[in-house]
Amino acid sequence: MAKLTKRQFLKFAALASGAAAAAPLLAACGSAPAATPAPAKSTEAPAAGKPTEAPKPAATTAAQPTTAAKPTEAAKPTPAAAKPAAGKEPVTIRMHMRSGGEKSEPAIYVQRPGEWEQATGNKVKLEPIPSGQDYIPKVEALAASNTIGDVVFTQCFQFEHNHLVKYKVLEPIDPYLGLLNAKKSEWFSSIIDTITFDGKTYGFPKMGHTLASYIWINLKMFEEAGIKKPETYGNKLEDILAWAPKLSKGPKDRRDVYGYYSALGSLQNIAPGIASFGGTLSDKDGLVSMADSDEWMEWAKWNNQLVNVDKVHPLGDAVGNSGIEALFAAEKLAMMHNQRSSQRAVQIGVKDKFPWAVIQFPRGPKARGWPTSVNTHSVTAASKYKEIASSLTYAMADQRFAYLVAKEQGYLSGRVDNLEAIKELASDPFLQLQQKCNEQAEPSWKMQNLRGYEYETALLNHMDLLWLGKRQLDKAFMAELKKTLDEVMAKPA
Repeated sequence: MAKLTKRQFLKFAALASGAAAAAPLLAACGSAPAATPAPAKSTEAPAAGKPTEAPKPAATTAAQPTTAAKPTEAAKPTPAAAKPAAGKEPVTIRMHMRSGGEKSEPAIYVQRPGEWEQATGNKVKLEPIPSGQDYIPKVEALAASNTIGDVVFTQCFQFEHNHLVKYKVLEPIDPYLGLLNAKKSEWFSSIIDTITFDGKTYGFPKMGHTLASYIWINLKMFEEAGIKKPETYGNKLEDILAWAPKLSKGPKDRRDVYGYYSALGSLQNIAPGIASFGGTLSDKDGLVSMADSDEWMEWAKWNNQLVNVDKVHPLGDAVGNSGIEALFAAEKLAMMHNQRSSQRAVQIGVKDKFPWAVIQFPRGPKARGWPTSVNTHSVTAASKYKEIASSLTYAMADQRFAYLVAKEQGYLSGRVDNLEAIKELASDPFLQLQQKCNEQAEPSWKMQNLRGYEYETALLNHMDLLWLGKRQLDKAFMAELKKTLDEVMAKPA
């Protein structure tokens, strides 16, 4: 393996956790702001630009969207609660969201709000805030100065949403459900449970997804290596270890082709892997790390085999500036583990160069449910137009929203009825795979003091020592990790 400096490795992690192959991505749970001194995390990072036309599909029916000649548009329901009463002027709803969303996610921040405006006569004013660790402090500063808007984007995996709930920045949706003819059962219970506190639910889900639970595979390379095409579901963790060396080419210290890439550059990407071995990030009360458990050790051993023993895993100098999807598209990587946001980048980068497919990341015999990452649009407690604002947030979580997101962005929202809502798109195997993962999900992990970013930084910095070959994997190494994480979790909220 080529030597890699710490700076190079961090660059690798930041690039690999969500960079697009052929179009720039929003650094966004699922997905993602690069928010810590450690390798950047990723929730969702769809390709920038307005993807109103589906890219030319790759030569496989296992990974591509359906190509109906003229898709039937889903119905556009009019939010009943938002129409101005007779004699009242329309209002403008101020929405705080992550900078760049209107370009990277136009279906979410341009198209659906535009439809809502036409249906209700009200207006939406986007007020972007740079993403990352500074996002929530800026939202709180707006709240403290009584200048906060009516709706705010939140994400849950690093507890930003929880933080705003704790400090009473957000308004519960419960009083407005009847007015909107909405029910919490429209979304998976793993999602609703994640954003419910003391019996009250805050925000409608923009997204609820299962993070890095997918592996993209080059079917041409599989055939050349004499490996049978994998099924979408039911592959074993041992299969990946067996396939990766066969798919790799060239000397171990500098491969011409790498067999496998494991998403290790963010907490959100690591959590599904640990769950597949039966592990969890903390105890049920969110007070103690589980890093010294047998499940964490098995997860670390599995990845260490790929990175340091078989050396079939690309690091920073091999990935370069273009990102991991570009390495896959260039046929320098046979299998790529990542979040669903990679789908659009692979479609654009690969086109019809070779056949490819997406399979579910293997679930071990003790596998837990996939960890859920939830993003919301939440009404603020300070809004003067709570009913109207709640109508907008529901419109950005309803069936029409689900259809637009699937059609334009290539991924699903958190609705139970997604496959019905997306109509002719429902035959797309990758969308079906996403829905299956959501059906297997469990609520997001807990951490009582809400210091998710510090936890992530401590975890990534310690594990870097292993991936870079500076430390050996043993019980002492994992015990040190637990001690480090427990110190973070013991800090005051």
